[in-house]
Amino acid sequence: MAADLRRELYEGLDALPIYDIHTHIDARNAFAGSLADIIGYHYYTELANSAEYRPDFAAEMDPDQIVRQVLERLPLFANTVQSDWLMVIGETFLGIKRSEWTSLAWQEVAAKAQKAIDAPGYRQEVLRRSGVQSIYMTNSCDEDLEGIDRRLFVPCLRVDPFVFAIDNPAERERLERASATVVRSPEDFALALRRVFNKFAAHGMAYAALSTVPNLVTRPVSDEEAAAALNQALTTGRLDEQARRAWAAYALNCIGDCCRATHKPFHLMIGVRRGAYPAGVAGGRDLMDSANSLVGYDYLFNEYWDVSFPVSVLADTSGLELAASSWIRHNVYVSGHWWYQNSPSDIARELRRRLDVVPANKLLGYYSDAYRVEFILPKFRMYKHELATVLAERVERSLTHPNMAPLDVDQALRLGKALLLDNPMRLFGAA
Repeated sequence: MAADLRRELYEGLDALPIYDIHTHIDARNAFAGSLADIIGYHYYTELANSAEYRPDFAAEMDPDQIVRQVLERLPLFANTVQSDWLMVIGETFLGIKRSEWTSLAWQEVAAKAQKAIDAPGYRQEVLRRSGVQSIYMTNSCDEDLEGIDRRLFVPCLRVDPFVFAIDNPAERERLERASATVVRSPEDFALALRRVFNKFAAHGMAYAALSTVPNLVTRPVSDEEAAAALNQALTTGRLDEQARRAWAAYALNCIGDCCRATHKPFHLMIGVRRGAYPAGVAGGRDLMDSANSLVGYDYLFNEYWDVSFPVSVLADTSGLELAASSWIRHNVYVSGHWWYQNSPSDIARELRRRLDVVPANKLLGYYSDAYRVEFILPKFRMYKHELATVLAERVERSLTHPNMAPLDVDQALRLGKALLLDNPMRLFGAA
């Protein structure tokens, strides 16, 4: 592959503004306040914990000690893409050279970062250098959305508690508070959900988002079966496995009803196995299930044919199934490269597969899944480089392939722009 071609494509893609369609960024606390807010990202604490396990680290809460412990073990995982992200953040925003992460004492590194963060105009400079135009958040049902800069921050309703935590009194109370509805019956729950959706829609909500367990099964659920499950949650404080599965299916149908009524997509992130590693750090205890299948979503996709479903998967074994589902289903879209697929080799593999078989208008390129704005730039750079590489391959292949029409650089860049901007903006209604 000609390096000049890849470079030209990367530079064209890098010039595009960033619409980051899924993050965990809090609009009121969007930027790092210290180095601990960056080093404390679970990617770094989990890598440090994995590289050199210390029993006290998982419970360590003091920000200075988190910085110290991660930086002490940084050389052990310097080969990773996560380390590359940190180097870019240091050079671009914090005034920290790559060599200084290991040559300086951790206190000096933290002090240099703090000086940059405290400088006037730091936040505006991060946004300018990143080219970020729109950040899609992940919001709980009772979050206050008043006063948020809607030009930059877009609310998205996280619906996991409605599906998986109806037996948790604290989560029910949040729903009741957000909806001004006491939930004692399935009808109450459906009403509470509609009220929350309407409130979020009034604040410019982009979509509902759900992170699901592996091999979830969707199906029709009668009011009587749903009532029995809810009554069990209310009276015993827990659900047995049969009731848990029934309630999850019922709640998913209610969410589908609300997405249909508000004309909002339902973003599914499928296949996370929670709590697989109890000795892990916060955010570093979950894994994927390579035996996960999308077959359990057939009912949801078919019943809610008029709802759009952007879908992300965790395991590479699910990648082909997702591409095939988006290939034949009009309402399923491939979305991003989530979590354990968020590495260059996995991104490149999935991009090749998706570009070969999925209609171009159904490809949602990337999201950062970031907790702070500083992480958006290095993550998108990583993706854009792999996208440029795959597009360059297609340009070169088209020159000799007996079936392909020649693909030129301008056409390749238009295809890249569709993934990064046009398709997300159309599906989610971005201005």
